[in-house]
Amino acid sequence: MGRPAHFFDLGGTLLALDGRDEIAWADGRVTVLPGVRQRLAALAGTPVFVVTNQSGIAEGDLTAERFDAYCAQLSAATGGAVTAYAVCAHRRDAGCGCRKPAPGLVLDLAAAHDVDLPGSILVGDSNADQRLAAAAGIGRFDWADRYFGRA
Repeated sequence: MGRPAHFFDLGGTLLALDGRDEIAWADGRVTVLPGVRQRLAALAGTPVFVVTNQSGIAEGDLTAERFDAYCAQLSAATGGAVTAYAVCAHRRDAGCGCRKPAPGLVLDLAAAHDVDLPGSILVGDSNADQRLAAAAGIGRFDWADRYFGRA
């Protein structure tokens, strides 16, 4: 059996959102939400994964380069704490098995990194994140604001 991991949603959990429910992007920078730097840095040595839906890539509202910049900035801000990023870049209506709350992204990461899903946690800010945790067999779900001390 593998080792437990931490799974995180991206927008609204780790990075700030704008008024359109998209990751805020100003002057080529993202805003890392309060508590994220400290909590993720403290997880050094633990598998840390980010799972996110980014349909804007397929729909033409978000470039892959900008998404990569989001990830690079988060990694830099957290001292490289994130082990891997998994993104569903399909259209919202694609019906794929990787769009949250479907468990595809988590199951792929778990298989690739030998993760004990029942011993793991998923932190998110939406009902889709909560349903993803249940669908993937992750043992614990926590709301982002509570986990990061923002509530």
